Amino acid sequence: MIVAVDANRCIRCGFCETIAPEVFSLDGAPHAQVVLEPIPWHLQDLVCQAAEECPEHAIRVEG
Repeated sequence: MIVAVDANRCIRCGFCETIAPEVFSLDGAPHAQVVLEPIPWHLQDLVCQAAEECPEHAIRVEG
């Protein structure tokens, strides 16, 4: 699984970091950052949930 955050869409609402803090971070960046790749199997459902709950649809999941 590959995940990416669209910097042009992200509004730093923090849903992704709350849902999957092992994968997403807002520390010191103008938008959410993916801090763990590849995504381990046990976190993949949380990453998909974060993508679904992103109000700006800024998270893209592939694979």
